[in-house]
Amino acid sequence: MTMYQEYTLRDGTIKTIKTVKGRSIKEEMKLLGISERDILSVQLLDKDSLKKAK
Repeated sequence: MTMYQEYTLRDGTIKTIKTVKGRSIKEEMKLLGISERDILSVQLLDKDSLKKAK
């Protein structure tokens, strides 16, 4: 099953990245260009939930 991390940022934007086994959250944040201070919440979603949310 494909899983995604959805980051809701303090400015109201949402960034989503596909989870990859062996990649840390720090690496994901670096790829998205965000820092810990930017994050308001994090959710783990499957592919079906991701489609319904948008």
